[in-house]
Amino acid sequence: MPQAKPTPAPAPAPVERSHDPVAVALANAALLGGGYLMLGRRNLAVVTTLVTAELVIIFASSAQVLWFAFVLLGWWLALVAHGWYLAGGWPRGRRREAGPDGSEPEPGPGGPRPRRSWRLRSVALGAALPVLLTAVLLRLDVERIDNAVAEGRQASDCGRVEAAVDRVSPAHRMVAISPGSDGEDMITACAAVRLSSAKLTTGRTPGSSSVEMLEAGFEELVGIRAQSPDYQGMVQTAVDRFFDGLPTRDPCVTVRVLDWLATALPDRQSAGRAAEVVRRLAPAALLECGDDEVAQDRAGARTAYQTLVDRYPNHELAGQAREKVAQIDKAIALENLQRNLDQVRASLVPRSSGSLPAYCSSPAPYLTARTGGPGRAMIFGASDYIDKLPGEWRTTDVNDATRVICAGDTEYGAAVQTCPYENVGNVTFHREAVPVRVYDLRTGQLISDTRVEISGSSCPYFIYGYGTKKFVTPSDGDVQAAFRPLISP
Repeated sequence: MPQAKPTPAPAPAPVERSHDPVAVALANAALLGGGYLMLGRRNLAVVTTLVTAELVIIFASSAQVLWFAFVLLGWWLALVAHGWYLAGGWPRGRRREAGPDGSEPEPGPGGPRPRRSWRLRSVALGAALPVLLTAVLLRLDVERIDNAVAEGRQASDCGRVEAAVDRVSPAHRMVAISPGSDGEDMITACAAVRLSSAKLTTGRTPGSSSVEMLEAGFEELVGIRAQSPDYQGMVQTAVDRFFDGLPTRDPCVTVRVLDWLATALPDRQSAGRAAEVVRRLAPAALLECGDDEVAQDRAGARTAYQTLVDRYPNHELAGQAREKVAQIDKAIALENLQRNLDQVRASLVPRSSGSLPAYCSSPAPYLTARTGGPGRAMIFGASDYIDKLPGEWRTTDVNDATRVICAGDTEYGAAVQTCPYENVGNVTFHREAVPVRVYDLRTGQLISDTRVEISGSSCPYFIYGYGTKKFVTPSDGDVQAAFRPLISP
């Protein structure tokens, strides 16, 4: 009997692959190579996925330009079309190769479809839908970001614009070109406004206040405002914040800032607000500054009070300022008088007994000295004669004197009599002449610059010493008679 042929082993079940064009195109639309995997083309799936990833990364990170967006869109359409083509969806009627098991190829789009086509399409749609939905949601979020930027710009709200731009991520850049870019210039402007505003704050801060900082801050704000109408609001907010920060805790700093605002503010658009702030705050600031300074800088305090009186004469605080000016003037006058008294007294002290004090060569007025009527004199020099003057004529107290008399060294005056003496010969007797300068104590002016000649007895029976010229011998009455016209004219 012939031997029976062995039954061949069954062929392995073919790997089920989709040849449904719709399913393959949908799977490729996810940009993950799913359609190629359905067709069994793993290498192609890996290569296209890597290319897709590279293109998306380049677009999201550095190539945010329109032409590259079209490149990416073209690549996506090419993947969809290529998957459709490989699955036999185009051109219509193109024959497809038989499966690896020798089975008949699936019918084209016009023929009957296997039951598994809808299942494969569902799987492809399930793979593509999350990607497409994510892209749509990201695109909608980009719209929300752009709207928030536009609203923030319109409202000059730096915080809203910055918050919107901060939401932009690389994922948003995968589906849009430069999302939120309309707010980037405003963010730059906001940073500049903050820097300028910080200068204004520093310029009005006690301890670091600086007119230069104020000027720089306002000039920068004026420049920013000129760049775009969108910046008007945030610049105005910074300016308002500066004005709202006045007055400062140091009233004298407030006075300096207000003076600068009134005279040197470079922002003409803010001039009206500055004028209103100055009118409202300056009077109180000037008064408080004077009160703070009066203990240490009385002259500076007086300047502050007087400025208040001069600039705002009808203000309710002007009366207080006038009283304080009067008080300071009185105190200064008393101090000046005391200083004058101290200086005059010091200049009337002789360096040694019988010498003339500094006053005799550099007289100075004593503003509160007595005037009118008979008065005493402060007499210096020629002590031999001064001691012979009555006590009611002279004094050592500057407050009791009306004049200062400075007497020099005695000289020979006019000859009175010549008498012969044994062993000496003829001796001529002369009056004692004393050079005298008389000053008015109140004004320090020179009243008289003269020589006083004192008479006396001559030709005594005995003389002492030798020489042909001798002084007469004056009595107390002779001395008083010579000085009386100078003391009680």
